[in-house]
Amino acid sequence: MPIVPLSKLLKHASDNHYAVGAFLSMNVEVMQATIAAAEAKRSPVVIRIHPTVRAATRFDTLGTVARHLAAEATVPVGLSLDHGETLGDTIDAIRAGCTAVMLDGAEMSLDDNIRAVREVVTAAAPLGVMVEAAIGNMEHGAVQTEDDLANVADSVRLIRESGATILAPAIGNVHGVAHGGGAKAKPNLAIERIAELRKATGVPICMHGGSGTPPEQMKAATRAGVAMVIMFTDIVTAFNRALKAVLNANADGIDIINALVPAQKAAQAVIEGKMEDLGSAGQSDSFLDWYNGKTS
Repeated sequence: MPIVPLSKLLKHASDNHYAVGAFLSMNVEVMQATIAAAEAKRSPVVIRIHPTVRAATRFDTLGTVARHLAAEATVPVGLSLDHGETLGDTIDAIRAGCTAVMLDGAEMSLDDNIRAVREVVTAAAPLGVMVEAAIGNMEHGAVQTEDDLANVADSVRLIRESGATILAPAIGNVHGVAHGGGAKAKPNLAIERIAELRKATGVPICMHGGSGTPPEQMKAATRAGVAMVIMFTDIVTAFNRALKAVLNANADGIDIINALVPAQKAAQAVIEGKMEDLGSAGQSDSFLDWYNGKTS
């Protein structure tokens, strides 16, 4: 089926108290693993692309692949941009087929964040594209203090004055890996803050740094208002370890396809487990019935 608007995926997730996984796909193999996992678990899913992929390819190339894979899938597939830094990033992503884009202004002043996000909303909203705004301090791999968490009043102002329709707040999540390659800190999600943000802003909450989050915290977060969770580290770690094992065992003579298949399967297995943790496993048919007007 065609790429599904993220607005529909997030509404169904919110209404049915689960979160849809958005899995960062840096290559075709991880995209394939993501959709294969969704098929196996009958789960809605989002393919997430990051501006850094342009070091190796183009947004529209990955977008074309994503749309082709989605067209062949029997589960709903969304496509969204992760951590856009400029208006140009978001425009390129929209042209590639993304139905939601992120403008990451979390490190800006609140006023500058509002202005930057509002500029993207002006371009994206007429096209029906959702815009995700970020707020709070999410240092890579580090534990967040109370002062790092997204402030409710500031979050309300960010959403109201920018027009963003998704909020990515600092909520005790641990984003990425530690600088210098150190161990990633353990997340301690601020469940009450999540609920406050969801109620006060009225928009879906997107949680970054889902890798390593204990299942019980994940379930509590979805009940509190998290509708989408971004994941990368656990998936790419499984992929890289499997790829490295095959390459080490076969020296230089192995066909690259034979090396990539085990890596793709390793990533798929991890993604399937994440879908169980998010509560999205088994939600595909319910979504499709609702999306196609068979249920209200």
